[in-house]
Amino acid sequence: MIKFFSNIRKNLIDKGKTSKYLKYAIGEIFLVVIGILIALQVSNWNQRRIERDKMFSYYKKLNVEVEEQILVVQNLIEGENDLEEKQKKTLQILASKNQDSIPALLENIGALATAWNHNLSYETFNEFLQQGLLTKVEKKKLKQLLLELKGELNFFERGDVYIDNQYNMLIEPFFAEHINYSNAALPMYREHFVVGGPQTDFNFLFESMKFWNVATLKLETTQSNLRSLNSLLNLLEKLKKQLHDETH
Repeated sequence: MIKFFSNIRKNLIDKGKTSKYLKYAIGEIFLVVIGILIALQVSNWNQRRIERDKMFSYYKKLNVEVEEQILVVQNLIEGENDLEEKQKKTLQILASKNQDSIPALLENIGALATAWNHNLSYETFNEFLQQGLLTKVEKKKLKQLLLELKGELNFFERGDVYIDNQYNMLIEPFFAEHINYSNAALPMYREHFVVGGPQTDFNFLFESMKFWNVATLKLETTQSNLRSLNSLLNLLEKLKKQLHDETH
């Protein structure tokens, strides 16, 4: 094809038809430019199609991940609700100073020494963020929800650090010094322990300002966890609907 056009140009020059040659040359340049533009447009179409397919694939995987995490968060909320109930019961017994309630105190006091990290796992979402795909989300509402999820997960990471610090620096040291944990742990842990050892001085616990504050601070943390988990659950439910709309 190149040789064909070259022969045409050569014939025009040989015959002295300069004006026709110039017109032909301009026309040839025009065709080349048009061809390049068309090629670029086709390339852009292909690139956009590849990006759309990639985003669609991630939306489907994110939808599956969000549905799984909804179940995880619901289970965490159930566990935190149980801890909150036991921690409130512990404080009520301490406030009553009722010696007859010591058996009930033993059944509930272990909730103060139970610290669960959330360890929320969002592998697909983290991969989505690492590839910079959040900036390519077109729907404003979906993008906002994904941004909120990113913020929520960062918040839970910091919260897990606080839970660890509170347990290691405040709760565990107090239990180690003043409470026979093998008798006071929650049943699911206690069944694996050796029963025995010195008895807990409950009269001391009833009068201890430090223990009252330890229990109150732990309850505060549990209630904060519950608010955060319910907020996350609400966000995940909204995100699930948006992702469903994008993939169906």
